[in-house]
Amino acid sequence: MIEIIQQTSKTEENLENKLPKNIRQIGNPEKDFRIYMEDYVYTYLHPAQIPGVEVGILPRLLILLGEINHFSNRSCAFISGAIQVENSECREALPELNEATWRKVHQEMQRFFDKCEIVGWVLDIPGNALEISREMEEIHRINFVSKYQFFFLMDSQEREEAFYTWKEGSLRRKEGYFIYYEKNPQMQEYMISRREALYGEMPQPEEVPDQAAKNYRAMMMQKKEQSYKGKTGILSYLISILTVIALCTVSVILLGSIKRMDNMEQTISVMSIAMESTEGEGDAGKNSIAIETIGGNVEPLEKAAAQTRQEPEIAAADPLIQDPDALQNPGITQDSDDALSPDVSQESGDAQKGSSDSNTDSAKEAFSGTSASDFTEAAKYLEQGYYIVQPGDSLRQICYRIYQTHKMVEKICEVNEIENQDAIYVGQKIILPK
Repeated sequence: MIEIIQQTSKTEENLENKLPKNIRQIGNPEKDFRIYMEDYVYTYLHPAQIPGVEVGILPRLLILLGEINHFSNRSCAFISGAIQVENSECREALPELNEATWRKVHQEMQRFFDKCEIVGWVLDIPGNALEISREMEEIHRINFVSKYQFFFLMDSQEREEAFYTWKEGSLRRKEGYFIYYEKNPQMQEYMISRREALYGEMPQPEEVPDQAAKNYRAMMMQKKEQSYKGKTGILSYLISILTVIALCTVSVILLGSIKRMDNMEQTISVMSIAMESTEGEGDAGKNSIAIETIGGNVEPLEKAAAQTRQEPEIAAADPLIQDPDALQNPGITQDSDDALSPDVSQESGDAQKGSSDSNTDSAKEAFSGTSASDFTEAAKYLEQGYYIVQPGDSLRQICYRIYQTHKMVEKICEVNEIENQDAIYVGQKIILPK
């Protein structure tokens, strides 16, 4: 009889915690039934990955151990062990699964995998090219009756492999599976025991000082130190460049400020020289405004106007103003019938002459608003025929100074072709019409 270890029911919450975290996907696994193989088992099934082991040419048969868990939407098989079946009669033939073989398998299970169950089997036939034969299907149908037990066919020579499950009376290939990585001390012990059984007890390695590792560590430390020094040097170089740039910028700004200060100092020096020369010319009487102080009483405008209106009447009544000859000989009057002695007449004439001269000058000044010096200056300008504009002059002032009236302003503008009477400048030559 073939003993089959049945599946045990477990709660879904505990099963969810058993799902491996570190996995590698091979192919495209199906969603309803997924297979997870532990990395040590995968390494044992592929001898080429074991150091010192060559790929054989004889077929191998192994029993896969682990557990099968069921979730709400899928079932998962976890392979954590593998036991190789030996055929003592003929090593070149395919091993048989008889009662003696199963008995030995169960002994190995109790020794190394006491908490596992049989989940499938492996057949490695070099050069088979993954072809399912009738004999393979018959072995699976007789020895593995559960629909969750699977078949793993390998060709270690061509490095091809595939999982198959029993479905509708035949083996159907699955598209992919997972490899997960966890601690597996049971499989490690089994692999060590198999190695000792095949090749004898392995000698203990001598403790040789790992000089290569020390050299490598020293080289890495030196490289790290050089990298740190290189980074520090680059940082120092960048800081130096930034410092030089900052110093150059400050120097340019300072030079510009010094240049501007020199220009300002030169400007101030030129202005000082100009002011000193202007003050010197003022002291010498050049380009200065002459201010003439005229003594007299300040009268209100109304009184001056009334006096101006009375001046014609006074002039009419004053024989000195009517008769110019009387101004020259004030001692003789037209209306005097008295005979005076020569001495008295001469004295009185002298006295009257002095008073008449003063009165005449005062009257002329009151009537015209100008002095005798002004008449002389006006006559001089009229004689020479032109006038040079002085600082502070206006055309109306020039006209009144020469002609004692403002009526000649238009005539002066016409002669000199002046469109705006206020647009004259110092040093301009004004032609004086007669």
